[in-house]
Amino acid sequence: MPPVYARIKGMLERLEVKNLATIAAAELELPPGLTVISGETGTGKSILVGALGLLLGAKADPGLIRPGAEALLVTAWFDSRAYSRRVTRGRSIPRIDGEVVTLAELAEALENKLTIHTQHAALALGRRSRHREMLDRLVAEEVTEGYRNAYRRWRELENEYARLSEKMAERERVLDLLRFQLQEIEAINPRPDELAELEEEARQLGHVDDILRHLGAALELLNRGEENALDMAGGALREAQAAAQLSGALGQLAQDLDGAVEALAAVAREMESFASSLEADPERLEEVQSRLAALQRLARKYGGDLPGVFEFAAGLRQQIAELEDAEFRLEELENELAKAHDELRRRAGELRRAREAAAAELGPLVESELRQLGMPEARFAVEISPLEEPQSHGADEVRFLFAASTDLEPAPVEKAASGGELSRIMLALALHTGADAPTLVFDEVDVGIGGEVAGRVAERLGRLAAGRQVLVVTHLAQIAARAGTHYRVARRGQGAALELLSGEERVRELARMLSGSYTETAMEHARELLKG
Repeated sequence: MPPVYARIKGMLERLEVKNLATIAAAELELPPGLTVISGETGTGKSILVGALGLLLGAKADPGLIRPGAEALLVTAWFDSRAYSRRVTRGRSIPRIDGEVVTLAELAEALENKLTIHTQHAALALGRRSRHREMLDRLVAEEVTEGYRNAYRRWRELENEYARLSEKMAERERVLDLLRFQLQEIEAINPRPDELAELEEEARQLGHVDDILRHLGAALELLNRGEENALDMAGGALREAQAAAQLSGALGQLAQDLDGAVEALAAVAREMESFASSLEADPERLEEVQSRLAALQRLARKYGGDLPGVFEFAAGLRQQIAELEDAEFRLEELENELAKAHDELRRRAGELRRAREAAAAELGPLVESELRQLGMPEARFAVEISPLEEPQSHGADEVRFLFAASTDLEPAPVEKAASGGELSRIMLALALHTGADAPTLVFDEVDVGIGGEVAGRVAERLGRLAAGRQVLVVTHLAQIAARAGTHYRVARRGQGAALELLSGEERVRELARMLSGSYTETAMEHARELLKG
């Protein structure tokens, strides 16, 4: 019986396809582990792989749209998020959770979730950087991390050196400008709250006559007129005090009125004092207005307000200090750069040696695996060559080389291998280096094989699926029997439909795959395969 697999984080949960080639509508619920898709030749069982390829950025050929339909739609769910692409005869619309994105953004979002291995899709091995990434899975993390840290430090110092060198080229001109700006601010020498204080003083000096007129009128009513507030309040106080002598309940009211009269008298005295000290001062007004104009001009020029001016001045002082110390800092940087470069070279050498050791181990393992997978003369090697300049990933270029026959010279794998060979090479690599994504899709992995080799491929696909989700398009019963989930693409009139198989329907499909018939012998053989 097929094994039961635990759920895998980030795997493909569901795939929906509408109006794609021969398929009007199909929906796949995809559990973890190994899932196979089978079907008779010509039913379009690889169409679903093409659907996933569209999500990874494959060219949207309008010819893929089902005849009679206006558009095709592919939607895949990973971790309950929907990734879709709608293709019409004039445009393509990618979406993530319903929000329109660019095709590059859609492909990037799925790059670490889904990998497709087929002749007709963007193969992982078609990108040279993937060769290095796969090899580096066999290199100790402290080695790769040590190199990355050294590279990061070297680049930081290089960038600082370049920035300072550029400033040094026009250092005097820049310093003159910075000093002029700082001197202009320091010459005015603003205080933090000065603007508000001056605005208040200018308002008062500009309205001296009006202020004195209003104060005079207020004092006339308070204590200067024949009938004024203080005289009337004093009379009221005397009457209240007399009443309080006759009724103790009025004592507090009399005291309150006494306080009010005193407060009124104090206000009158303050107004008298302010009025006597206030006089027109045109010279001071001009001085205040001039100072205000200077502060406002400074604010407009260097920060929008006085706090902005203070912040701008602090930045000027920092830049001036940096430029004045630039020559000394450049000398320091030259020494630090030399040390950082030496450390980078040391780390690069350490990383290269680790890669060479991993390559020496990986090459024979993959080669041996390929011979077990139906390529008896296959040769596989990992070539490591130095780069002209160190990069963030190291100072090496990594290439996988392959030859299907001993008569051929090994060449870059993406050029030397056919679609089926590439799929089996990726299967071998995934078994020994791990996989790029939680969901792997294989098409053509069983091209040109059968018998005992088919059993070996099936066993390895099952082993690979134990730690991730693997989807395989196959015509081999040995592989289909290994799966935990089995879909069949079947003809339906002018189109095709997708069916989830179980029980006797699955036995019949395996029998068809084994012999093209449903004889009792074929059915019994199918049952034996399912028993494992």
